[in-house]
Amino acid sequence: MILCGEQPSKSSFSSVLRSCASLASLERGKYAHAKALKLGFQRDIFVDTALLDMYAKSGEITSSVRIFNRMKNKNDIVWTAMIQGLAENGFAEESLQRFEEMGNASSIAPNELIFLSVLFACSHCGLVDKGIAHFNSMERVYGIRPNQRHYTCVVDMLSRAGRLREAEEFIASMPCQPEANAWSALLSGCRTYGDEELGSRASERLAELAEAKPGAYVLLSNSYASGGRWVDAMNTRDVMSRKGIKKSGGCSWMELRNRVHLFYSQDESHDQWREMQWILQLLNTERESYL
Repeated sequence: MILCGEQPSKSSFSSVLRSCASLASLERGKYAHAKALKLGFQRDIFVDTALLDMYAKSGEITSSVRIFNRMKNKNDIVWTAMIQGLAENGFAEESLQRFEEMGNASSIAPNELIFLSVLFACSHCGLVDKGIAHFNSMERVYGIRPNQRHYTCVVDMLSRAGRLREAEEFIASMPCQPEANAWSALLSGCRTYGDEELGSRASERLAELAEAKPGAYVLLSNSYASGGRWVDAMNTRDVMSRKGIKKSGGCSWMELRNRVHLFYSQDESHDQWREMQWILQLLNTERESYL
């Protein structure tokens, strides 16, 4: 569009920045940001919101906060992007502070995504009672019916804090079918706090759920492996193999010179894999020579 001589609109920048956020493409996002500044779009709420979200999803949370602080008008989408961005980047306490600020400084009511971020933050800060209070306020105060992900966050919150019996009772009281992730969170808590009896029940329920939702087999196998139960992990993998269930390979990526490089858990997944292996060997050799 730019090469053809057309001037991008605010909507164009918002769309491009959303794409950069989805790909965590920070360099392209910065390029779009610079273009938006040159065209005078930096004070537009839609462009600013897209910029805030792009920087947060790319791990540049300081830039997100800077943009948020200079925005005069903040709607529910802006608050959601900021609270969620802080929580997902590990700034749980700051996320909760922004949530309190939203309640005190504006008339905007929280939505489902904001509550999900708040519960996530409470879980990672160990603020169990505060998190449960927020969860209970969803429907009672704001008329928002919690979904499966909200319930799973509460289970994770209780399990991380060692309140395992409460977590099991909470799952039993759920008005909807619990996610596999809920049982996996409880199983992880049982492993951490050494409750083998409850852990056995949680693994049984996770195995039952796997019959209906095969993806739960992956969670079950990972839970066994994390707990050192290698025989159970191998047996679960055998079941997955017989049922034709395959686990998606892990993937990470980085951007270099406007190109996104993907790296999968399988060897030789990158077209320059052999060159990278040679450089790693060279660096290891040089390192050993200095030891």
